Amino acid sequence: MPDLCVAQVRLLFKLPEEYGTFAEPLAYVEWFKPLRTRDPHHAMFKTSRASRQHQRYRSIIPVSQIARSCHLIPVFGPEVGLEWNTNNVLEESKEFYLNHYLRHLDFVLFRYLNP
Repeated sequence: MPDLCVAQVRLLFKLPEEYGTFAEPLAYVEWFKPLRTRDPHHAMFKTSRASRQHQRYRSIIPVSQIARSCHLIPVFGPEVGLEWNTNNVLEESKEFYLNHYLRHLDFVLFRYLNP
């Protein structure tokens, strides 16, 4: 899926005018690895954080490049840390499934248009 990538939006902002004129707000995002591998049991794409030089891969993009929200499900192992909660699970889990059951359009896009 070359045109669609998963990212976590960390901050939405506008730059002050002294840095130039921008037509729209910007987003500071942290990227996940490309959607290439499907789990054979769930038929969902698996992903994890992308990194460059042992740091999370981050960038600033125009808000118009954000296509839609998505739902990531942690890949649970034999044990789940008791410290996991809705505020930190994206930080604590190492791998995720992209939930294509969230919306009808997502289901068609990820399940049938991209075998």
